[in-house]
Amino acid sequence: MKHSLKHHAEYALLLLFGTTVRLLPLRIALLLGWLIALIGHHLVRFRRTEARRRIRHVLDKNLTPAQINKIAWISWRNLCFNAVEAIRFKTLTRENLPFDNSVTPLISTLKKQLKESPSGAIAATIHMGNWDLAGIITDLHQIPIFSIARRQKNPLTDAYLNRARNSFNMEILLNDNHILKEIIRRLKQRQLFALLPDVRSPRPARQIPFLNGTANLGAGAALFARQCDCPILPVITHRIGWSQHTFIQLHPITPDPTAEKEADQQRMMEELMAQFSTAIKANPEQYFWYNKRWVLDPL
Repeated sequence: MKHSLKHHAEYALLLLFGTTVRLLPLRIALLLGWLIALIGHHLVRFRRTEARRRIRHVLDKNLTPAQINKIAWISWRNLCFNAVEAIRFKTLTRENLPFDNSVTPLISTLKKQLKESPSGAIAATIHMGNWDLAGIITDLHQIPIFSIARRQKNPLTDAYLNRARNSFNMEILLNDNHILKEIIRRLKQRQLFALLPDVRSPRPARQIPFLNGTANLGAGAALFARQCDCPILPVITHRIGWSQHTFIQLHPITPDPTAEKEADQQRMMEELMAQFSTAIKANPEQYFWYNKRWVLDPL
């Protein structure tokens, strides 16, 4: 397959950045990420206007410009820190995890649910804190976990990211044909399915209240919970300072086999996103406000 000059240039930059970040000590690597964030936010102003508009729409209208700017900056800086940490995932072990003692009760909860549920469980998180790190931590504690991802437009960077994702036992399935049957098969083997439900569907889907608006969301979490009779376990991560993290477990959601299928799926999605809305409003700087496909934008 032939690749464009743009694809090669993007891949070369990614290789250079990745090699540099892995060679540097963590604090120095994060400082590099901070400098990149500073340039992107204050000089390039990458999606800064859109992020501020979204923050103002979702949060208290009485927030001052300085407060909105601070939320937008920390959110962007944290995203750059996430990228640095993702490239360094290979260095993680159970002995050097950058999490506080919230890891122990979370792992206990996940193991208990997988043991008690007839068909695995669904771990739902959102673009908050370092969401990718949550899956890696779970995998390092030998919990059978899998997730899905879309293919990137650049096949060279797509292959690079897939190699990084597959550094652990956690399997990343590409969102291609027959993915639904594969997810059901794995859940029935009592595996943990990790997914991010706060992504706007490109096609008409369920209308779910979220962040003071209505989001067009896929009902994957509720669909599979109902299909496989397994719980949805909402969890989020928070960054503490530059390099530490904590887990926050929300309230589990279970299907009601006596309810009508469509109504039950709607209920589960509404309960799930209501919990996430509350968490975002409590700590808005932890959320990712820069997504190109904003969750509240109309189709």
